[in-house]
Amino acid sequence: MRKLGIFLGLITVLTAYTTAVSAVDVSEVDREIRSAASKSIMFKRGNSDAPQAEAKAEQKEPTKPTQPMFRPYNLFGTGYKIAATINGEMVSNKDLQQRANLFALTTGIQINNKNRNMVANKVLQNTVDEKVKIQEAAKQNIRVTDEEIKEAYHNFERSNGIPAGKFQSVLRQYQVSQKVFLQQIKANLLWNKLVGRRLAQNVDVSVKEVEDEFAHIKKDMDTPKYMVSEIVIKKKDAEHIDELVEILRNDKRFELYAAQFSQSASAPSGGKLGWVAPGQLAAPLDSAIRKLKTGQVSNAIPYRSDYYIFKMDKIYNPLKDKQEMPSEEEVRNFIKGRKMDELANKYIRDLRNRAVVEKKF
Repeated sequence: MRKLGIFLGLITVLTAYTTAVSAVDVSEVDREIRSAASKSIMFKRGNSDAPQAEAKAEQKEPTKPTQPMFRPYNLFGTGYKIAATINGEMVSNKDLQQRANLFALTTGIQINNKNRNMVANKVLQNTVDEKVKIQEAAKQNIRVTDEEIKEAYHNFERSNGIPAGKFQSVLRQYQVSQKVFLQQIKANLLWNKLVGRRLAQNVDVSVKEVEDEFAHIKKDMDTPKYMVSEIVIKKKDAEHIDELVEILRNDKRFELYAAQFSQSASAPSGGKLGWVAPGQLAAPLDSAIRKLKTGQVSNAIPYRSDYYIFKMDKIYNPLKDKQEMPSEEEVRNFIKGRKMDELANKYIRDLRNRAVVEKKF
């Protein structure tokens, strides 16, 4: 069962790019640096093959023995009651509890007294995203068929090495109805169609943009850099920040915890801040990063209203690390993908900001 949880956790991280909610606006902290760090195809967020391979290998290593039987942690109370409303649509505490159980299954993160508040808020945030996507699709007259949902479900089983029809028994073990899981699949399918229809036709790449990108590539290749990942927690929510640091140093899945709990704009990409040159970030953060070796996790660093935890993914030395220049087609596709990401992120942020959410737990 541990192996399944790890595989599902990887899928959660991959799909979180358009589903995770940023609980805090980090534009006040190094907005230009965070933007610039991911703008080169050579040093885009998570670009290096080596860090990706290391991350995959890390996430396949179980760090703790799995409990023989799943016991759900009650986050949303007993009985049956309305736990939240999202644009007038009611969500029960039973529904949110099932989603919390599914969170435990798909991430492999055990829910306990220390992380219960973070998990409860994350489950609600994911539910908000799911509902606003489905509601927006209905407004835009975009639909998915039952066959499309079934096909995606079967593809999910196949891609995770699960025998056909067996995943339903796993859901039952974790006290999650298949309907809840299929609803999440439906929301993601609808979102893909929404983004494709609304945004793809509006993305063009000019000759000048390609030329500028090549100039940026050449400059980047001559500049020392650190590839770092981050988890950002508001000080008001950081009661157990030291325990989180300890967990991160013993559990190799930093990206997974970042995607689920970080309150930074980098959370959807697993906390990947990208390649950062020395001196680019604020002094306390820059100083902490410079002290890290590859693979190390920092202490929690207080800065303004937040705590920052960094992981050093890779150090780039232009004197010995060689990079091949990409082709024009690769650069053009990279620019187009970056624009699509920016537009899709703005789209979901607008939907979230317009959503009327009432929390009742």
